[in-house]
Amino acid sequence: MLISGFPAELWNTWSNLVIIAFGVAALWTVWKRSPRSYGLYWLSFLVAATGVGSFLWHGLREPWALTMDTLPGGMVLLTFVYLWARSFYTFVGAGAFLALFFGASFLMMSLGRGSLPFFVSLTPVVIMFAALLINKTKGVSPGLALQGCIVVACALVALTFRSVDGYACEFIPMGTHFLWHMFLSLSAFLGIRLLLSIESSLADRYR
Repeated sequence: MLISGFPAELWNTWSNLVIIAFGVAALWTVWKRSPRSYGLYWLSFLVAATGVGSFLWHGLREPWALTMDTLPGGMVLLTFVYLWARSFYTFVGAGAFLALFFGASFLMMSLGRGSLPFFVSLTPVVIMFAALLINKTKGVSPGLALQGCIVVACALVALTFRSVDGYACEFIPMGTHFLWHMFLSLSAFLGIRLLLSIESSLADRYR
């Protein structure tokens, strides 16, 4: 052990290496496929940063580390929603879409506060707004729309594992939180690849 008591949560700590790996892989993929997509560089960096923050949080269980986990994690979601919407809308339109998503998320979490975990409250909002974006993606390519469905499905699987973790710990010593890490980072990586494909398809269409 490098630090006494580290890691505080074995599986939940080391599974963050998967998140970091997906973040680094996403950075490399953006560089190879669209080196001037600066928004996707930022999104990929946030994925890796979330892995680092979560690694520190689950390894040390210090309050400052929790901020390093949750802040970039929340920014990953908001940035991804904005960039996906920006594929189809103007700067103002994508901003308005993001504002509606943020407002709906805040409302649902407020309504569920005290009775539902935030990730459960977010599920219907994610499904509704994802359906709108998948429908827009279908106009570019049905195949890309299917990829969008896979991205969202991975995120929902991750939310499911996060939701049942508290109950699973009674029967499975390591719980299911580490699977939340793996599936959510897989969703983020596939989502970045999706945005690259949409960008490429639209460029070919208007070339």
